[in-house]
Amino acid sequence: MKLDRESLLLHVAADDRFADVEAYLADRGLGLDVVDAFDGTIGAWLESGAPGARSAWLDPADHLIAGFTARIRSTGASFEIRPAPRRATGPDLGALVLGLRGRFLALESAWLRVHRLAETRPSTENFTHEEEPLGEAERALFDAIADALK
Repeated sequence: MKLDRESLLLHVAADDRFADVEAYLADRGLGLDVVDAFDGTIGAWLESGAPGARSAWLDPADHLIAGFTARIRSTGASFEIRPAPRRATGPDLGALVLGLRGRFLALESAWLRVHRLAETRPSTENFTHEEEPLGEAERALFDAIADALK
């Protein structure tokens, strides 16, 4: 494991145990901000959709995966997505890993965003007001988001 305290990024091997990573971070006053512990490896956790991780909808600028190294299952070729600048690479390409259960890529390592345990995390606030009725398109969008988060 390699911790970048300034950027709050942790580079871990896919076969590192989730519990070991959380213990390592806790010793340094940090964490992954996960509700429930996961019994398995970091790779299995990410490939199963990172259960218990904080919803990306709470802070659209903050993402769990900042970069990763993987092998393409069909060809065996490896590639790396580096977290530079800072966390800009994760959102677009994290979908290749999150929740796909290793279908296309064999995850080798990942750069994960970590958080200080003593700090309150920012989140988006509800931007609707009861006195402002939603339009048809807005209601459809909120319904689609609610369905996706189920």
